Amino acid sequence: MIRLVSSGLCGCTKYFKHQKILPVSYSSPAHYQNKLFYGVNIWRHYGTSNGQDPSMKRYRNYKRIFSISLFTGTFILAWYLKKLKGEKLRTLLEDFTRLPVDESLFGAEVSLYRHKGYVFPGQLVMSGVFKELPDFQFRSSDIIVASYPKCGTTWMQEIVYMLTHNFEKTGAANEVLETRFPYLEYPYPGIKSVAAKSGPRLIKTHLPLALLPHSFDNSNAKLIYITRNPRDAAVSYFHFMKLLTACSYQGSLSAFFKMFLSDMVMYSPFFDHVLGYWKQREQSNILFVKYEDLLKDPVNIIKKIAEFLEVEVCDADVEHIAHSTSFKSMSANASVNYEHWKDLGFAHKDKGKFLRKGKVGDWQNHMTEAEVAAFEEWEKKHLANSDLTFTFTLPEAEIDVA
Repeated sequence: MIRLVSSGLCGCTKYFKHQKILPVSYSSPAHYQNKLFYGVNIWRHYGTSNGQDPSMKRYRNYKRIFSISLFTGTFILAWYLKKLKGEKLRTLLEDFTRLPVDESLFGAEVSLYRHKGYVFPGQLVMSGVFKELPDFQFRSSDIIVASYPKCGTTWMQEIVYMLTHNFEKTGAANEVLETRFPYLEYPYPGIKSVAAKSGPRLIKTHLPLALLPHSFDNSNAKLIYITRNPRDAAVSYFHFMKLLTACSYQGSLSAFFKMFLSDMVMYSPFFDHVLGYWKQREQSNILFVKYEDLLKDPVNIIKKIAEFLEVEVCDADVEHIAHSTSFKSMSANASVNYEHWKDLGFAHKDKGKFLRKGKVGDWQNHMTEAEVAAFEEWEKKHLANSDLTFTFTLPEAEIDVA
């Protein structure tokens, strides 16, 4: 009996070695009882013809297959999404060239791209609006106010709005100007929202004429372009870039002037932008207005705008509009002064105001003699073959709505 047991244990030992599981030794009856359950489980697990329970084998195979499939699927999905993102990015940036930006000049992440000769912020480019613009359809009832930034856009928008809305002065009870007069290429409210608006539409844009949707050419939509002398435009643009949280410009005014003269600020080149509209000013559906003329003689220029828009006005109406759109009135008007941008986080609360001053010729308070000379040379170069002229100073200017 002893010999049989011994032989049996030796056989088990060999079996366990083959299975790479240590044999169970029983040094005492108590120990034997504690290990008995373990031994039974071992027998259940290995007591089959091939040494493994078929259900456990299937379970492990399924688990292995599931793990491999999950890993592979996740990898393929990540690769596919990355590929889609890459293809979308390539599509968005087609015909765009990223420009170098001196990051030390900005307190926010700023990217600039050149497209067909003009500079645009990355925010617009990445929104995909330039892929949607070609399909935008202007209507004959549309009224567009276009400009290079900081050249009187807000002022002209409010004049047009009053002329087309029974000469009523707006206030805090009205929707803000960007809702009443949406910005065509800006992500909010978006070009799809502008396209979906019913009835006569009022549309703002800073696009150069060459980049307007092609539908404008045959639409008979009316467009008013307003511009101002580039020196005041540059000063106003500098303060605006400081105000916007998306830019948070923190460089010097001198550094900004260099960017402006080098056509490296958004929507530049300035003269290409202005001259593009100036050359087409004889078109019956385009009205070219100079900021300084509107400032010097608001009554007659507002009458001219009303005639262009085919709106009948009397002298009292014009006087009312001129007074309601004065700098003092607009700076106190919550629907047009953009002070709400500060609450929304779009503008810094301690970097000035959107409607900043009431003067023309403010550049004289900011430019050195060398900077004035640089602007004069730049202006002379670009206006050499043009009959466009600018007014750089006006006595006792009272209105400056940028």
